[in-house]
Amino acid sequence: MEQATLDEILRAADLQIMWCQANGAPFTAQVLQAIRGNLETGGTLNQLMVPWPGNPLADALLLRATGALHLMVRTGKAPALANFYPGHGDKPWDAAEAGRALEHATATHRDFVEDILSGPPQTNETGRSAVLMPGYAEIARRTGLPLSILEIGASAGLNLLWDRFAYRYGERVVGDPNAPVTIEAEWRGPWCNVERLPAVVAKRGCDRAPFNLGAPGAADRLIAYVWPEQRARLARIEAAITLAQREKPPLEKADAGDWLERQLANPVQGAATVVAHTIVWQYIAKETRDRIERLLKATGERATAASPLAWLSLEQYAPDQFPEVRLTIWPGGETEKIAIAHPHGAWIEWLHEG
Repeated sequence: MEQATLDEILRAADLQIMWCQANGAPFTAQVLQAIRGNLETGGTLNQLMVPWPGNPLADALLLRATGALHLMVRTGKAPALANFYPGHGDKPWDAAEAGRALEHATATHRDFVEDILSGPPQTNETGRSAVLMPGYAEIARRTGLPLSILEIGASAGLNLLWDRFAYRYGERVVGDPNAPVTIEAEWRGPWCNVERLPAVVAKRGCDRAPFNLGAPGAADRLIAYVWPEQRARLARIEAAITLAQREKPPLEKADAGDWLERQLANPVQGAATVVAHTIVWQYIAKETRDRIERLLKATGERATAASPLAWLSLEQYAPDQFPEVRLTIWPGGETEKIAIAHPHGAWIEWLHEG
């Protein structure tokens, strides 16, 4: 496996800083600058992250680091750094002082930070449900059937609860206005003509390392990947976690390829089977991605109007491009790009006419 050098990691940091500055996360951009400084000066993060056994952009390495810092702040492990964090302190940002606090916290809790860096960030961003919901509705409209959802890379299963959320797109509201979670997103392009949420008869998810939200500290770890200055996102994920702790979405620890093979062999009758995923494709090994594509194509070839198969995804295929919503429905098997969207679901631009 190729290893990323310090220069490559610093370039990834610069891109992530630019992305945060352009997407309403100026505080996180400052934290990333402090991380960059620690890397350049040979601090503890340099020792843990350089060289990196992979692609720092595809692996979201810098977001792993911001998640580790936010988690230490949330759990009281970095009190000096917490003074600068929104919701924890009111101290104006001081790059030199914050940099020293960052180094002290990471050096003191080196094993803790190393553990967080070892796994991909799992925001389980519920805003992405506002992007996929119109896709689910489109599948239901075309097939005339209720849906059976199979989500890979489901993390804590928050987005398996999408049919329990309400969605506000400007003045349009879809779903129960009194739902425990309401997601607001800007709508761009032609309206998709969704008036109500489609019926769901089954939903299941898998992840290689699913979050058990009943375990001590699990909720804090999940929340830590949300940018701390974005209060609305924090409030939304906290509400979704409360709902998930009550409803316990069905999750299985499994390889995505193995799990899908088992699930697709026994589809729910009288429903359209939907394989769904959001911002996870980059973390799945190429061999597994190829296997999933072959499996979906082979299963799709056996699909009928009475037992259709759909593949719905929100994925970022290049670091300098916004994610795309792609939809494939069998019988037929034609893949369409039906929307582009903000990676956290802040807006969706609907491309599909009809």
